[in-house]
Amino acid sequence: MDTERLIELVRRGPVLEALLEEGTMDRREIERRLGVSRSTVHRSTGSLRDSGLVERTDGAFSLTPLGEVCAREVTGLERTVGTAWEIAPILRAARDHDIALDVETFVDATVTTAAPGNPYRPVARFMSLLEDTDTLRGLDPASINPLHIDELCDRIADGMVTEAVFPSAVLEELLVSNPERARTVVESGNLVLLAHDDLPFGLTICDDRVGVGVYDDETGLLRTYVDTDSPAAREWADAVFAEYRSAATTLVEHDELSEFPSARAMAEDGSG
Repeated sequence: MDTERLIELVRRGPVLEALLEEGTMDRREIERRLGVSRSTVHRSTGSLRDSGLVERTDGAFSLTPLGEVCAREVTGLERTVGTAWEIAPILRAARDHDIALDVETFVDATVTTAAPGNPYRPVARFMSLLEDTDTLRGLDPASINPLHIDELCDRIADGMVTEAVFPSAVLEELLVSNPERARTVVESGNLVLLAHDDLPFGLTICDDRVGVGVYDDETGLLRTYVDTDSPAAREWADAVFAEYRSAATTLVEHDELSEFPSARAMAEDGSG
């Protein structure tokens, strides 16, 4: 198939998608659906009819059998490429750690990115998911945002069963910055902490949604957070978490962290 024909298919993609969803539409309906002019619709439908993708009967347009196949493929291509563009930082992080990631898994995901006027949008999205979950498993290569650490600790102390893998340096910071708070959360029995010093990205597995996030190298803030309730995404996230969890070290086993009171408390209640 020549390149020009492919380009023409993508260019006429909105009309193909509209007809694929609606079945039959007249010119005015296409205009309203796409928010375009009469002349634009005329050019699009004319080109598609010339290519054998669209036919007109009693003033209404519909897809030919060939048009249906092309419409599905073009629509799928646009969705996949659009998703890949949005989650590009996550794709790069996965590749750098030899983690297979199928873009189709995240096609219908919610993508939250940091904005110049609101750099905390991704972490706010993550925190909103914690309101509706009783369990949390995850990987986190960065320090917990100070604005939300108290809220997160309160959720764990109140019953959110949590299993989290952090780099050793982040765990040490958590245990040193406020040892009393750390001990209180650990003694709740709802928290298991593990250390792994080569985590690929942030990964969160809640009751109903899974999320993946990457951080800004300069600010350390969550830059992009993608979450979905897709069963395929959950299966993928479970497998990634299990792999890194199995390679992680408990606080009790960790040479530098085992002497912290919180680590000893974990050993005492059996969670470390």
